[in-house]
Amino acid sequence: MAVTINKVLTELDELSLEDKEYVKETLDKMLNEDRRKDLLRMSEEALEDYQSGNSKEGTAQDLLKALND
Repeated sequence: MAVTINKVLTELDELSLEDKEYVKETLDKMLNEDRRKDLLRMSEEALEDYQSGNSKEGTAQDLLKALND
């Protein structure tokens, strides 16, 4: 069963202030965990690229120069 965002928001609007705060805290924790997982995935990819020689060292100026070449 698909739940639309509008339906969720309508249901949330009917909650007490205390329950809304609980939902917000829970969502904040979920979002933080998702961000941590995404950061971990990106850092693992970067490490794999570095270890396999698919990355380069340099300064920010080197990067800008390479992008403009």
